[in-house]
Amino acid sequence: MKAFQPVRQVKASDEVFNQLKDSIITGMYKTGDKLPSERELIEMFKVSRTVVREAMKVLAATGFVEIRYGATGGAFVNDLTFDRLSDAWGDLFSSGKLSIPELCQARILIEPHVARLAAENRNNEYIEKLEKALSNEGLHDTYPDTVHERQRVHYVLAEMCRNRFLESIVKSLVILIRNITEEFQPPTDEVHPLGMHDALVKAVIAGDGDAAEKEMRAHLIEFNDRMAAAEEKYRKSQKKIWTVG
Repeated sequence: MKAFQPVRQVKASDEVFNQLKDSIITGMYKTGDKLPSERELIEMFKVSRTVVREAMKVLAATGFVEIRYGATGGAFVNDLTFDRLSDAWGDLFSSGKLSIPELCQARILIEPHVARLAAENRNNEYIEKLEKALSNEGLHDTYPDTVHERQRVHYVLAEMCRNRFLESIVKSLVILIRNITEEFQPPTDEVHPLGMHDALVKAVIAGDGDAAEKEMRAHLIEFNDRMAAAEEKYRKSQKKIWTVG
């Protein structure tokens, strides 16, 4: 006979947090909406002020709401952006439970298929966005503007695949890689020179799924090799400074 699991006592503040979080996720409260006031929440949940405040602190800490003060203040629902998922993965990276090679391997497994789907779903609107993203890659020559510009193609392709789950994974991985590299800020032209997206974009616009998949895989392999070399170069320079110091 299967053993029963112990009953877990849930803190009142956890229950309030979970109900408010669910109301945001399900769309009862949308981005920019103001949650009920503290007094209203106390009445709704039949709990103390301390319980409500604890729940609101967790909502704010996890990014679901922004607390504003003053006469027009309150708890306002944040936009649930891809940065939140990226931040969660970033915590895993910081704790040593994820590595850059693992993140790069995930991109190589996922993004070629995304490129294929993008080629299959192309239309005039997407083509225009893709061409604009490509043409803007050389607008700036300083970090971090160069990074944002040369990531834009991946964002557009993720949108073009028309699979929101794949889109969220791709965008979150791209954001996470960007955040990680902020530590050593490698020269953009060293890890991602202009022209690396040309063949990929050409294949997608032509609607050639096979070529798009092939070009994306080749692009990511080259980019990851360049990134690994740049990181190694940075680590050696830091070790040299530490030794001399």
